[in-house]
Amino acid sequence: MNNEPVVIIGAGWAGLAAAVKLTQQGHKVTVLESAKQAGGRARSVKFDDMTVDNGQHILIGAYHECLNLMQVVGVDVKQNLKRLPLLLTVIDKQADLILQAPALPAPLHLLYALVTAKGLKLKDKFAAVKFGLILKKHNYEFKQDTSVAELFKLTAQTEILIRQLWEPLCLATMNTPIDSASANVFMKVFKDAFTNKTKDADMLLPRVDLSQLFPDAAVDYIEKHGGKVHLKARVEKLNIENNKLVSVTAKINDALETITTSKAIIATAPQNLNKLITTNTELEAIKKQVAQYQYEPIVTVYLHYADDVQLTLPMTGMSSTLSQWVFDRDLLCQQAGLVSVVISSSGQHMTLDDDTLAQTVHDEISTLFSNKAELLKSFVIREKRATFACTKNINAVRPKSETNIRGLTLAGDYTDTHYPATLEGAVRSGLNAANLTIKH
Repeated sequence: MNNEPVVIIGAGWAGLAAAVKLTQQGHKVTVLESAKQAGGRARSVKFDDMTVDNGQHILIGAYHECLNLMQVVGVDVKQNLKRLPLLLTVIDKQADLILQAPALPAPLHLLYALVTAKGLKLKDKFAAVKFGLILKKHNYEFKQDTSVAELFKLTAQTEILIRQLWEPLCLATMNTPIDSASANVFMKVFKDAFTNKTKDADMLLPRVDLSQLFPDAAVDYIEKHGGKVHLKARVEKLNIENNKLVSVTAKINDALETITTSKAIIATAPQNLNKLITTNTELEAIKKQVAQYQYEPIVTVYLHYADDVQLTLPMTGMSSTLSQWVFDRDLLCQQAGLVSVVISSSGQHMTLDDDTLAQTVHDEISTLFSNKAELLKSFVIREKRATFACTKNINAVRPKSETNIRGLTLAGDYTDTHYPATLEGAVRSGLNAANLTIKH
């Protein structure tokens, strides 16, 4: 019997998904993570005496693989995720948009929500319905990809629909400006969220920090089933002979170790991939693909107020402002007086220092409070390379999980999942890599 472990390089959501799947199937795994904690780009950090997230992530009901995997590792999904039937409130200085879906079969629930939406005129509602019909006619994919902005032009979307509905959704799911974002990827997410089951469009807002939501439980699951997870372990070299993986050399506990294995999954961020594969000519095509990637930031601004300060809704959108999505952490995580504001993609906010940005965001969201709220403290987290830019034709350059090296597989939201850089995309890639490893 072969007692070699499958080595998984990276303990983000993709790497952990692969490790959990392999463990579930009875395979021995060793996970090597260079950081001091698991979770990758979706993890918890400290702000004063509170635990917050390095970015405010949300899930939707269509993220079936994420939800299934959480249950596998023992996470109580109902307890740890606040499920809200589709309700979008987007505040704008011109007019507010409120879109709420009833419990009707998909896609009738979306049709009803659009027809009854507050803040939209009749021409806007007709345009929104037309949008869905045209996407269905094209089976949610164009033969030749285009930008999301061009998609809106082709479907004759109105200015208010773009500004207060479609653009906020694009930024939230793809973290890429509509002028360059891939229409095909946007349509894929639209299809999964709105056309299958009514609950697929539900918003799932974490009640706990991201580390508790999956990474911590995944590590416990792996180790309880005989696997190993090494933190602060940096992989130095993949040892390949005759186009076949034979071992992995890593610095673990400040000592170099060589792990004999014929199977490994690289689950790092794409910008870190070249460091591992740069010496192998068989992987040259992958290096060229990843070299074409661009990256987008996500900024999360935490604003701390008095304990009695609270918003009306746990999540509110804003347009025509730097602030995009506002979350009340008290309503979600019982962190009284704490508000988080997410700003996706690049823009003017990247030129402001932390104090100026926090004050600007505070001024913008002040209209959401019933009484005047005094800002006590702020904390700004800037993930400058939070995601790959999900640009037009991105699917044409995304590498597949399988490589030309026997035993070596890739995982990560940047791989050929046809999804944007989301938690669901990362988990799907990890499961795909694990399935390929099991198959071979």
